[in-house]
Amino acid sequence: MQPVMAHRLVRWQNGASPPPWELMICPTHRCNLKCGICARSWEEHSHPLLFDEVPDERWLPLVDEAAALGVRYFSIGGGGEPTLRRELVIKICARAKSLGMEGHLQTNGTLLREEDINTLVALGWDHVTISLDGPTPSINDAIRYKGAFSESVKRIEMLRAAKKRQKASRPDIQVHMVLTALNCEHLSAMVAFCLELGVEALFVSPLIEYSPDMKAFVLSPQQRGELPGYVEKAIARADAAGLPHNLENLLPTPNADTDTFTGDTSLSSQWPAGHIAGVRCLEPWRGLVVSSGGHALPCCHFWEEKADSIRSNSLSDVWLGPYMSEFRQKMRNGPLPEPCRTCGFPDSLTHRKLRERVREAALSSGNVPGPWRGFVAKAWNSVRTHGLAGSVQRYRQWRAIRRALRNEP
Repeated sequence: MQPVMAHRLVRWQNGASPPPWELMICPTHRCNLKCGICARSWEEHSHPLLFDEVPDERWLPLVDEAAALGVRYFSIGGGGEPTLRRELVIKICARAKSLGMEGHLQTNGTLLREEDINTLVALGWDHVTISLDGPTPSINDAIRYKGAFSESVKRIEMLRAAKKRQKASRPDIQVHMVLTALNCEHLSAMVAFCLELGVEALFVSPLIEYSPDMKAFVLSPQQRGELPGYVEKAIARADAAGLPHNLENLLPTPNADTDTFTGDTSLSSQWPAGHIAGVRCLEPWRGLVVSSGGHALPCCHFWEEKADSIRSNSLSDVWLGPYMSEFRQKMRNGPLPEPCRTCGFPDSLTHRKLRERVREAALSSGNVPGPWRGFVAKAWNSVRTHGLAGSVQRYRQWRAIRRALRNEP
C-alpha cells in the first residue's frame, strides 16, 4: 500500500490537507518491566502528564474519529506496555476492525491472557509484534528483564495455537528486536530462532542512546565495523527461508545525494525548497501519535507539552491544528526541531523507500519542476532505469494503484 500512501502525501503539495495514513495510540506510559534499553529506565523522571492517562471514554470515540477521518492503519503501542490496560486495548481492537482499519499491536507479550489472544484471532486482527532481544534467555533477559524471554515466547506459542485452532491466517506474528552490543553477533541465530518458533516477520531497530550510562548496550567500534557482516549473513538466512524483515535498515546508508528511485545524483537538487518530495522526514504528513496523556505528536521519538491534545480537540482538529502545522512548516523550511537533527530514521531503508514512492507519485502527477514534467520524459526515464519489461510491470502496478486511489480519501 506504500504507493497509495505516497499519492496521499503528494496531495499536500497541491494545497490539500489529506488525513493521516496511520494513527498510533499509546494508552499508558506505565510498564510491568524495567528494560535496560528503554527510555523509562534512564529518565530522571517522566513528565507527570504522561501518567495522567486519557480515560477509556475518550479513547474509544477516538477510534471512530480515526475511521471517519480516513486513517487506514491503526497502531497500539507506546512508551509503556499497552496491555496494562488490556480490557481497553481489546475493546479498541474490536472497534478498529469493525470500522475496517488495519490493526497493529506492539507489546512485550507478558501480560496477554489466552482469552485476549483468542479474541484477537477471532477479530481478524492484522499484526501482533512481540518484543524479544535475543534468541536465548541469557541474551534477551540481560537486555530486558529476568524471565521476560519465557513469558514472551509463551505468548507467541499461544498465538500460533489459537490461529491453528480457529483455522485463521491472522494476526501476523512479528518479533521486534533492538540491536545492542549484547545481541549484534547473534542476528543470524535470531533469524533461525524466529523460523523455528513460527514467527512470520522480524524487525530490528538500532539502539537509541538515552543516557551516557548505557555503555553496556552500545556497540563498540569493533562491533560497528563487523556489523555489516553479521547483517548480511542474517539477510541471506532470512531471504533463503522467506522470512520478511527489515535487516537492510542496519546497513550503512547510501549516498544521501543520490535519488534512489531514478539513480540520478542530480535529481535531489531539483526539488524546490519546501517541496514534500525533498523534505528530510515524511512522518509529520504520514501519521500521528497520541501519547498516554493525550498530546498529539508527529512521531513516537519525542514528546512536547505544548502539543495539541485530543482531550479538548477532535482528531481532525489536532491533525490540522497549530502545533502540527508549525511542525510541518519547520520540516519543510527549517530550522529542524531539536530531536529531528540527530534522528537516523529518515536514513533507514523503510523511509527511503517511502521517499522513493513520494517522488514517483510527484513525477506521475506532474508536480515537479523542469525537465521531469511530462509523460514522454517520465516514460523514457522509466525504460532507461528499469528496462522495457520492468517498465511494463511498473505500468501495470500503476494501473492497480490508480484503481486503489479511486476509493482513497
